[in-house]
Amino acid sequence: MIIITDAHVSKTNGNDATFFEMLELVKGGQQDIIFLGDIFDLWMALPRYENDIHHAFVAWCREQKRQRTIGFLEGNHEFYLAAEKSEAFSWCSADAWYRDDAGSLFVHGDQVNRRDKNYLVFRKLIRNRLTRRILCHLPGGPRLAQTVKRRLKQTNHRFKINFPRAEIEAFAESRFAEGADPIFMGHFHREYVYRNRDAKALYILPDWYSTRKVTVFDQKTKKAAFRHWNQVSGT
Repeated sequence: MIIITDAHVSKTNGNDATFFEMLELVKGGQQDIIFLGDIFDLWMALPRYENDIHHAFVAWCREQKRQRTIGFLEGNHEFYLAAEKSEAFSWCSADAWYRDDAGSLFVHGDQVNRRDKNYLVFRKLIRNRLTRRILCHLPGGPRLAQTVKRRLKQTNHRFKINFPRAEIEAFAESRFAEGADPIFMGHFHREYVYRNRDAKALYILPDWYSTRKVTVFDQKTKKAAFRHWNQVSGT
Protein backbone atom coordinates (compact mmCIF):
# COMPACT_ATOMS: atom_id res chain seq x y z
CA MET A 1 0.00 0.00 0.00
CA ILE A 2 1.16 3.51 -0.87
CA ILE A 3 -0.20 6.44 1.16
CA ILE A 4 0.15 10.03 -0.03
CA THR A 5 -0.83 13.05 2.03
CA ASP A 6 -0.58 16.83 2.07
CA ALA A 7 0.76 17.33 -1.45
CA HIS A 8 -0.96 20.74 -1.85
CA VAL A 9 -0.75 20.44 -5.60
CA SER A 10 -1.44 23.58 -7.62
CA LYS A 11 -0.07 25.39 -10.62
CA THR A 12 0.73 28.32 -8.33
CA ASN A 13 2.87 26.07 -6.15
CA GLY A 14 4.58 24.74 -9.27
CA ASN A 15 4.42 21.11 -8.15
CA ASP A 16 1.71 19.76 -10.45
CA ALA A 17 4.10 18.32 -13.07
CA THR A 18 6.12 16.43 -10.43
CA PHE A 19 2.95 15.08 -8.82
CA PHE A 20 1.68 13.69 -12.10
CA GLU A 21 5.12 12.29 -12.85
CA MET A 22 4.78 10.31 -9.63
CA LEU A 23 1.35 9.06 -10.66
CA GLU A 24 2.79 7.94 -13.97
CA LEU A 25 5.54 6.03 -12.13
CA VAL A 26 3.06 3.96 -10.11
CA LYS A 27 0.59 3.58 -12.97
CA GLY A 28 -0.14 0.02 -13.91
CA GLY A 29 0.91 -1.37 -10.54
CA GLN A 30 -0.97 -3.48 -8.04
CA GLN A 31 -0.41 -1.75 -4.71
CA ASP A 32 -3.42 -0.02 -3.20
CA ILE A 33 -3.05 3.75 -3.12
CA ILE A 34 -4.61 5.93 -0.44
CA PHE A 35 -4.78 9.71 -0.76
CA LEU A 36 -5.00 11.02 2.80
CA GLY A 37 -6.21 14.54 2.16
CA ASP A 38 -4.92 17.96 1.15
CA ILE A 39 -3.74 16.44 -2.09
CA PHE A 40 -4.64 19.70 -3.79
CA ASP A 41 -4.05 23.14 -2.34
CA LEU A 42 -7.74 23.76 -2.96
CA TRP A 43 -10.34 21.49 -4.50
CA MET A 44 -14.00 22.35 -4.46
CA ALA A 45 -15.47 19.50 -6.45
CA LEU A 46 -18.17 21.60 -8.08
CA PRO A 47 -18.74 22.88 -11.62
CA ARG A 48 -16.83 26.15 -12.31
CA TYR A 49 -14.47 25.51 -9.37
CA GLU A 50 -12.27 22.80 -10.87
CA ASN A 51 -9.46 23.05 -13.39
CA ASP A 52 -7.53 20.70 -15.66
CA ILE A 53 -5.32 19.23 -12.91
CA HIS A 54 -8.40 18.14 -10.95
CA HIS A 55 -9.91 16.59 -14.07
CA ALA A 56 -6.65 14.77 -14.91
CA PHE A 57 -6.42 13.38 -11.38
CA VAL A 58 -10.02 12.13 -11.41
CA ALA A 59 -9.41 10.44 -14.77
CA TRP A 60 -6.27 8.74 -13.40
CA CYS A 61 -8.12 7.47 -10.31
CA ARG A 62 -11.08 6.24 -12.34
CA GLU A 63 -8.75 4.23 -14.56
CA GLN A 64 -6.60 2.86 -11.72
CA LYS A 65 -9.48 1.68 -9.54
CA ARG A 66 -10.16 -1.01 -12.15
CA GLN A 67 -7.05 -2.89 -11.02
CA ARG A 68 -6.51 -1.92 -7.38
CA THR A 69 -8.00 0.00 -4.47
CA ILE A 70 -7.87 3.77 -4.80
CA GLY A 71 -9.03 5.49 -1.62
CA PHE A 72 -9.46 9.18 -0.88
CA LEU A 73 -10.13 10.80 2.49
CA GLU A 74 -10.99 14.48 2.25
CA GLY A 75 -8.61 16.85 4.02
CA ASN A 76 -9.33 20.40 5.05
CA HIS A 77 -8.42 21.68 1.57
CA GLU A 78 -10.92 19.46 -0.28
CA PHE A 79 -14.65 20.06 -0.36
CA TYR A 80 -17.63 17.99 -1.54
CA LEU A 81 -15.45 15.36 -3.19
CA ALA A 82 -17.20 12.42 -1.55
CA ALA A 83 -20.59 13.82 -2.59
CA GLU A 84 -19.68 14.69 -6.17
CA LYS A 85 -16.87 12.37 -7.32
CA SER A 86 -17.19 9.15 -5.34
CA GLU A 87 -17.54 7.02 -8.48
CA ALA A 88 -13.92 7.80 -9.41
CA PHE A 89 -12.59 5.96 -6.34
CA SER A 90 -12.87 2.57 -4.69
CA TRP A 91 -13.85 4.54 -1.61
CA CYS A 92 -14.03 8.25 -0.86
CA SER A 93 -15.00 9.73 2.50
CA ALA A 94 -15.63 13.15 3.99
CA ASP A 95 -15.70 11.68 7.51
CA ALA A 96 -13.05 12.30 10.15
CA TRP A 97 -11.56 8.86 9.46
CA TYR A 98 -11.98 5.71 7.41
CA ARG A 99 -11.29 2.16 8.59
CA ASP A 100 -10.66 -0.66 6.12
CA ASP A 101 -11.51 -4.34 6.51
CA ALA A 102 -8.01 -5.14 7.81
CA GLY A 103 -8.34 -2.68 10.70
CA SER A 104 -6.11 0.07 9.30
CA LEU A 105 -7.46 3.50 10.16
CA PHE A 106 -6.88 6.49 7.88
CA VAL A 107 -7.22 9.98 9.37
CA HIS A 108 -6.46 13.33 7.81
CA GLY A 109 -6.04 14.85 11.27
CA ASP A 110 -7.64 18.28 11.05
CA GLN A 111 -10.38 17.30 13.53
CA VAL A 112 -8.23 15.54 16.11
CA ASN A 113 -7.52 18.60 18.24
CA ARG A 114 -10.92 19.44 19.72
CA ARG A 115 -9.47 22.59 21.34
CA ASP A 116 -9.21 24.17 17.87
CA LYS A 117 -12.78 25.46 18.14
CA ASN A 118 -12.50 28.26 15.55
CA TYR A 119 -11.58 25.78 12.84
CA LEU A 120 -14.21 23.25 13.89
CA VAL A 121 -16.95 25.90 13.70
CA PHE A 122 -15.66 27.11 10.33
CA ARG A 123 -15.65 23.53 9.08
CA LYS A 124 -19.31 23.04 9.96
CA LEU A 125 -20.26 26.29 8.24
CA ILE A 126 -18.59 25.43 4.95
CA ARG A 127 -19.23 21.67 4.79
CA ASN A 128 -22.96 21.24 4.53
CA ARG A 129 -25.59 20.78 1.81
CA LEU A 130 -26.91 24.34 2.02
CA THR A 131 -23.48 25.92 1.52
CA ARG A 132 -22.74 23.52 -1.33
CA ARG A 133 -26.02 24.46 -3.03
CA ILE A 134 -25.30 28.17 -2.63
CA LEU A 135 -21.80 27.80 -4.06
CA CYS A 136 -23.14 25.94 -7.09
CA HIS A 137 -25.19 29.01 -8.09
CA LEU A 138 -23.20 31.88 -6.62
CA PRO A 139 -21.95 34.13 -9.49
CA GLY A 140 -18.71 35.05 -7.72
CA GLY A 141 -18.23 31.63 -6.16
CA PRO A 142 -14.81 30.78 -7.61
CA ARG A 143 -13.40 34.06 -6.25
CA LEU A 144 -14.96 33.29 -2.88
CA ALA A 145 -13.16 29.95 -2.94
CA GLN A 146 -9.84 31.76 -2.76
CA THR A 147 -11.08 33.57 0.34
CA VAL A 148 -11.95 30.20 1.85
CA LYS A 149 -8.42 29.01 1.12
CA ARG A 150 -6.89 32.00 2.90
CA ARG A 151 -9.24 31.47 5.82
CA LEU A 152 -8.12 27.84 6.09
CA LYS A 153 -4.51 28.93 6.50
CA GLN A 154 -5.51 31.26 9.34
CA THR A 155 -7.97 29.15 11.32
CA ASN A 156 -5.85 26.30 12.65
CA HIS A 157 -2.30 27.42 11.87
CA ARG A 158 -1.33 27.88 15.54
CA PHE A 159 -2.74 24.51 16.55
CA LYS A 160 -1.00 22.85 13.62
CA ILE A 161 2.41 24.40 14.36
CA ASN A 162 2.15 23.63 18.07
CA PHE A 163 2.01 19.87 17.64
CA PRO A 164 -0.88 18.58 19.83
CA ARG A 165 0.90 15.42 20.98
CA ALA A 166 -1.39 14.73 23.93
CA GLU A 167 -4.55 15.03 21.84
CA ILE A 168 -3.11 12.83 19.10
CA GLU A 169 -2.06 10.10 21.50
CA ALA A 170 -5.43 10.21 23.30
CA PHE A 171 -7.14 9.90 19.93
CA ALA A 172 -4.91 6.93 19.09
CA GLU A 173 -5.71 5.11 22.33
CA SER A 174 -9.45 5.58 21.76
CA ARG A 175 -9.22 4.11 18.27
CA PHE A 176 -6.91 1.29 19.41
CA ALA A 177 -9.53 0.36 22.02
CA GLU A 178 -12.05 0.06 19.18
CA GLY A 179 -9.78 -2.40 17.36
CA ALA A 180 -7.98 -0.12 14.90
CA ASP A 181 -4.29 -0.80 14.19
CA PRO A 182 -2.32 0.77 12.66
CA ILE A 183 -3.44 4.41 12.33
CA PHE A 184 -2.18 6.68 9.56
CA MET A 185 -2.57 10.44 9.97
CA GLY A 186 -1.57 13.43 7.86
CA HIS A 187 -2.19 17.16 8.28
CA PHE A 188 0.73 18.00 10.60
CA HIS A 189 3.50 18.01 7.98
CA ARG A 190 5.95 16.01 10.06
CA GLU A 191 7.07 12.45 10.75
CA TYR A 192 6.11 10.98 14.09
CA VAL A 193 5.43 7.46 15.35
CA TYR A 194 3.53 6.62 18.52
CA ARG A 195 3.44 3.07 19.86
CA ASN A 196 1.56 2.05 22.97
CA ARG A 197 2.36 -0.75 25.40
CA ASP A 198 0.61 -3.26 23.17
CA ALA A 199 2.84 -2.25 20.23
CA LYS A 200 -0.06 -0.74 18.33
CA ALA A 201 1.12 2.12 16.15
CA LEU A 202 0.00 5.54 14.98
CA TYR A 203 2.02 7.10 12.18
CA ILE A 204 2.04 10.82 11.44
CA LEU A 205 3.02 10.87 7.79
CA PRO A 206 5.43 13.28 6.07
CA ASP A 207 3.82 15.80 3.78
CA TRP A 208 4.53 15.29 0.10
CA TYR A 209 4.55 19.07 -0.44
CA SER A 210 7.87 19.78 1.32
CA THR A 211 9.50 16.33 1.45
CA ARG A 212 8.23 14.58 -1.72
CA LYS A 213 7.89 11.49 0.49
CA VAL A 214 5.17 8.88 0.47
CA THR A 215 4.45 6.12 2.97
CA VAL A 216 4.80 2.49 1.94
CA PHE A 217 2.92 0.05 4.17
CA ASP A 218 3.41 -3.71 3.99
CA GLN A 219 0.05 -5.15 4.98
CA LYS A 220 1.54 -8.59 5.73
CA THR A 221 4.30 -7.48 8.09
CA LYS A 222 2.48 -4.31 9.23
CA LYS A 223 5.64 -2.28 8.73
CA ALA A 224 5.60 1.26 7.36
CA ALA A 225 8.42 3.20 5.72
CA PHE A 226 8.70 6.80 4.53
CA ARG A 227 10.36 7.05 1.12
CA HIS A 228 10.94 9.60 -1.62
CA TRP A 229 8.35 9.09 -4.33
CA ASN A 230 10.91 8.18 -7.01
CA GLN A 231 12.06 5.22 -4.89
CA VAL A 232 8.74 3.41 -5.10
CA SER A 233 6.63 1.86 -7.78
CA GLY A 234 3.07 0.64 -7.86
CA THR A 235 4.02 -3.00 -8.40
